[in-house]
Amino acid sequence: MKLSTILETLASARLPSVTSEQLRQLVGTAEGKAFADDLRWFAVGETKRRQQLAAVVHALAPGVRRTVEQLGFQFDLAAIIAAAKLDGSAGIDTIRAANANPGNRARAVSYLQGVGLQVGSSVPAAAPAPAAPIDPPYYSFKIFGSGAALCVSEARTRSSNQHTIQIEGALALGGGRREFDWQNKIIVQLTVQEAYLALALFENMLPSVKFDGHGRSHDKSLHMDFQDSHYFVRVIQRGRAAVALPVRAVDAIQIVALLYRQLRANEPHLQIDDIRTLVKRMASMSGASKHE
Repeated sequence: MKLSTILETLASARLPSVTSEQLRQLVGTAEGKAFADDLRWFAVGETKRRQQLAAVVHALAPGVRRTVEQLGFQFDLAAIIAAAKLDGSAGIDTIRAANANPGNRARAVSYLQGVGLQVGSSVPAAAPAPAAPIDPPYYSFKIFGSGAALCVSEARTRSSNQHTIQIEGALALGGGRREFDWQNKIIVQLTVQEAYLALALFENMLPSVKFDGHGRSHDKSLHMDFQDSHYFVRVIQRGRAAVALPVRAVDAIQIVALLYRQLRANEPHLQIDDIRTLVKRMASMSGASKHE
């Protein structure tokens, strides 16, 4: 198949382009044959093939191989592609985020071990040892709307290594498919104080919360409101379309449970009722409490 045809098909699938050098890694392999088949089927209307194509394209990205090797593993393209086909973009995102902070690095190491990659003969000196890793399994869950989705996960703050949560928002790719643009997601990690206020919202002690000034450029924010029958969450970054979706009460239970778990991990001597008392106090001090 001509490179121009490959690039045209990937463009129609809204996927990044690949170079001839990257494609050479697939020559003569089972993954290469499957990739060619998926391209042909997608080109004639089998849109479900997009996920398989995405797995290969993202696995071929130079940064993925570089990060895997920096983490001390032997790069196995077939294993990375196979894992990406099973879990979508989540695994690739975990690898790409490895260098953001020690917690992300620990999660990436755990993920690569689970994929079955072999440890290299030596870990590069440039790769620092992980500090305060989160024990596997790394816990996260997704909440889906018609036009957007959230991924809520455990996290730790960079400055003080305290337990908190991270909320990622991604827009739907469109075309009637239940697929979301996780590659271009907006990420907001709550401070511990914000985690308490978020819990106050989901416990219906506050009508709304707004957390601004997140990200390196302080251009990200998270807005959450209680709207009687559901909650409404907006993840925002300046210059980009906001990720907005309703969150049903049944889905919010997972968020509440994770918030309690993370906050109690910071204060293991406290019980759930003690945490709830602190949440009430913060809600009343915010000046916008829903209940007196």
